[in-house]
Amino acid sequence: MTGKTILLFEAKSGSAPEGRRSGLGSDDIFAAGRDIVWSASGGVFAGSVDWNGKASITSFPHTECLVVVTGRLVLHSGGSTFHLTSGDSVVVGRGEDITAEAEKGTRWIFCATTAATSSTQGVVAIDRDVTLAPSPPPPAQFVEGDTPQCRLFRAFSDETAGFRAGVWATTPHIRLSRPHPVHELMYILEGQVDVTDGDGTLTSVGPGDAIFVGRGTVNRLSIQGNLKKIFVIAEG
Repeated sequence: MTGKTILLFEAKSGSAPEGRRSGLGSDDIFAAGRDIVWSASGGVFAGSVDWNGKASITSFPHTECLVVVTGRLVLHSGGSTFHLTSGDSVVVGRGEDITAEAEKGTRWIFCATTAATSSTQGVVAIDRDVTLAPSPPPPAQFVEGDTPQCRLFRAFSDETAGFRAGVWATTPHIRLSRPHPVHELMYILEGQVDVTDGDGTLTSVGPGDAIFVGRGTVNRLSIQGNLKKIFVIAEG
């Protein structure tokens, strides 16, 4: 499968691409504001949600990682309350009992899967300032110049659904063109990266921007300065 890098949210303009207005099923409490920009077989979806009001559900029908980009979203679940503003992120596990409240002008980007899950993990916050542990760099044959120093914290992992999310950081480097191995949403916390697709299309992103790359998309990454991002990976 080939494709293009999708700019899911541009912080400077506050814009997100229009998608197909649809829920991820009949029980999707955010259906009225959900724009599906990308989807694939295996039940993987990405896009944005522009939603306000209050809604509750006793069993959330899918697994969704969201990053708030504007406004304020409050989630109540399992006796905990999560207050989310720009740059805050959580994963809502399938089967969770939640109540959501959002003020007018609230928008978030998302990557979600409707695949079966191995367990109910609740609502998991992704702390952008969490301590990261060393992680393997990209394969040497795809790195130009010095080997980067990479660090990782995996906040959420459901191997049955093939869905993972967390924070990843790296020192500057160039990752040569290759097909992207997974479906991935990236929300940039720090740094700058130029993404060049196989057809030469360039997408430059910095703090507050978000992109989505589908599995098989051929691209080249030029990472300028230290980079830190929230990542969401779906195998589909």
